[in-house]
Amino acid sequence: MGRYDESIFLVLNYKYSSIFGAVGIVIGLCSFIFNYFMVPVSLPGYSVLAAPAMFILSFFSEETDFVPKMILFLSGQFLGYFLIGCIIQIIKKHGLGHTQS
Repeated sequence: MGRYDESIFLVLNYKYSSIFGAVGIVIGLCSFIFNYFMVPVSLPGYSVLAAPAMFILSFFSEETDFVPKMILFLSGQFLGYFLIGCIIQIIKKHGLGHTQS
């Protein structure tokens, strides 16, 4: 267990993860706007692109007003994509090939 002297969280580049989170917000907004205005057409992959936001929204009622729901949607997108950026950095840093049998 004591293989690494430094904590994983100290070596993460949070700027990179924040940029990844901002891109997630843009992806979420674009997919939401497309899905909102193109009612008869469903965006392929919408449930995958907006999965972090849908997860956060699943804890709240459908009767929540639009503005708080949109804030939750964008926060969920940022948080989800931010964490994905952190996971990508951890995988790049430590790799998957270092497993012990």
